[in-house]
Amino acid sequence: MDYLSEAIAMRGRYKRNRAAWQPHLEHTRRFVLSAAEKCQNRNKAVILGAGLLLDVPIEELSSMFQEVILLDIVFLPEVRKSIQRYGNVKLVQHDVTNIAGKIHINIQRGLRELPKADSLISEVAENASLVVSLNILSQLWVVPRAYVLKKLPGLSEEHVDDWCRQIVKSHYSFLLSMPCAVCLVADHEFVKRDRKGSIVSQGSTITGLALPQPDDSWTWNIVPMGEDRQYLSKELIVGAWHVR
Repeated sequence: MDYLSEAIAMRGRYKRNRAAWQPHLEHTRRFVLSAAEKCQNRNKAVILGAGLLLDVPIEELSSMFQEVILLDIVFLPEVRKSIQRYGNVKLVQHDVTNIAGKIHINIQRGLRELPKADSLISEVAENASLVVSLNILSQLWVVPRAYVLKKLPGLSEEHVDDWCRQIVKSHYSFLLSMPCAVCLVADHEFVKRDRKGSIVSQGSTITGLALPQPDDSWTWNIVPMGEDRQYLSKELIVGAWHVR
């Protein structure tokens, strides 16, 4: 489903745009640590969307919590190698939406049903002191949407878009349902600009999901001018919430 390709591409984009991305990564790490410091019980921290660990303050979390679980649908070899120094950090390769495997099986069987997203497996988050959804809310629907439109021709985009909205809403509902401390960091709006800095397009990156006023907010210069072949720059408006 191209999840591995996306992880490799993300690594490449980071290497090309390291300086432009750095403020966003630092903001994210600081906010996660602020959530961690509020936890009186520091039994387990669960990071959803750990990815390349670019925005994860792994050293600090390892020293603060008895156990740290890093969860994502794919981990590159260098990530697996980098955590070996931490005896209390564990990687869990899992799809937080629980739909990727179901989609693949349905297509293999010739079925056109789009499975509903449901919550993270409870065993991972059991006895957690802190759950962090880390810059993934806007990404959960992207690969599945491209995959089903490619593999299931004839599906209406309106039907697929409704499905994507359910994926995003399901993840947010899961975070609200957790009994422990929860923090969410997510971009929720994109802004594209031309060479003169004028806005040429903007919109929601989370399928229109309504979120409360964030506890912190900043801009991620994710596509600096010159990175995009259309000579546009792209910014993401990022919010950070102490959900619980």
